[in-house]
Amino acid sequence: MKTIIIDNFLSKVECNNLINYYKENEKFSKQWRDVYPLSCNLKNIKLKLNIISKEYEAEVDWFEIVKWPIGSKQNLHFDDAKKDTVLSSITYLNDNFKGGQTYFEEGTIFKPKIGRSLFFDGQYYRHGVKTVEENTRYVVAAWYKKLNPVS
Repeated sequence: MKTIIIDNFLSKVECNNLINYYKENEKFSKQWRDVYPLSCNLKNIKLKLNIISKEYEAEVDWFEIVKWPIGSKQNLHFDDAKKDTVLSSITYLNDNFKGGQTYFEEGTIFKPKIGRSLFFDGQYYRHGVKTVEENTRYVVAAWYKKLNPVS
């Protein structure tokens, strides 16, 4: 599977609502390295993510809204998700920051754009995040498992 880019996956209003949701619930976020993920189970976002993931016979396992403050970054890595994870995605909730691009080992760099989603196999493709240099970066990070067969 290659990386799939979907622009306007979420509208600006949806993105702003998710950032506001994060800010209202930030006290429940947990620090992980130099970022602050907030686990959530917002049904409307999960439904949207599942529309795309079904094409890959996958469904949302879990997702988080993640706050990336100035100075945060992530070196090249494979997703250290569950062993049955088959797909990952990143959706940019804002683009008013400098740096913070998603990049892949072979040299591809994706420019953040509000509402843009990247779907890829994070356990197969080494990827990272460039250092956030100005303002705060917000994303929805999601991981998917194989779709359960209907009996």
